[in-house]
Amino acid sequence: MEIKSEKSIKEYLKTLPDDTIIKYYLDVEFSPFPILVIEEYTRRFKRKTKNEILKDLKFHAHLARRKTRELSNMAKKHTLVNEMTKQKSEEIIRQAKKKGVSIGGKIIKKSSNIGNKLKKGTKSGIQMGKDFKNPTRKHLELIEKLAELKKAGIITNKEFQEKKKKILSKI
Repeated sequence: MEIKSEKSIKEYLKTLPDDTIIKYYLDVEFSPFPILVIEEYTRRFKRKTKNEILKDLKFHAHLARRKTRELSNMAKKHTLVNEMTKQKSEEIIRQAKKKGVSIGGKIIKKSSNIGNKLKKGTKSGIQMGKDFKNPTRKHLELIEKLAELKKAGIITNKEFQEKKKKILSKI
């Protein structure tokens, strides 16, 4: 449908659903044909006199002027908006750096703990390897004591051999 005349606009407005007319009426100051929207709204929902419609139109024109002033003031303060955005961005970056530093510190702390545990583990592993290759004095002393007990006749040769195998298996 081509909108060419006031009549065609009125016909178009009649085809719109109620919720759309209500939205147009609430935002009438942004409508290209505010009087026609107000008329259609009043036709559907309430009867107003022409004076009431003119009063509404003046009120909405006042609202439109106020919004225009607000928008122009915001446009004049455009540099302030940029500065505000820059400050917020810098604040966010500072906070992110602080969090990054604290997380980095935690990672370093945990890695040093893990490193210490690994060092301890490797030292004990090396020590165990040495124990495996070279029998300790303790084991040798036990075997010597067992041999003395065997010579003294306190234990039998069979018991001596069993105990000796157990000690040697630990080495």
